[in-house]
Amino acid sequence: MTTLLRFQSLTNEISSQLHFMPAEIQHNGSANVKSYFESNIRRESDNKVTASLRGRPLHGTKFDLPSGYTGVVFNETKKPVTEEEDRELTATHSFDSFHYWNLDREPSHGDKLHQALTWIDIAKALHSPVDASITDSQGSLKSEVSM
Repeated sequence: MTTLLRFQSLTNEISSQLHFMPAEIQHNGSANVKSYFESNIRRESDNKVTASLRGRPLHGTKFDLPSGYTGVVFNETKKPVTEEEDRELTATHSFDSFHYWNLDREPSHGDKLHQALTWIDIAKALHSPVDASITDSQGSLKSEVSM
């Protein structure tokens, strides 16, 4: 199976807030999120927010994507019938920030999503060129690696 990603229609930036929810919602299509969800969001501090979904408490925070990265929303217009069929996803919107929500607890550095976004900075540091002028604590150039 192959997955084909189409980007030609990627011209729309999401104008409203984007929410990453801890729930599976059995609906594909637009929803009146502004009236039914965003109107109930309460700001606790700078980035911390609370709300509820179907009577359950949600704790959230706003995530900004790292500099140089853009998030993309894809829509699968034709779902495959079998596993062997190719999948085709079309980019519909882009974003640079979103709200991340947890049930019953505040988002933390231990959350998988936060760890994945942190890995972007770690990977950048690991794969960037090493400066040849790295020195030790006495100021001399380190040229050997001892084992």
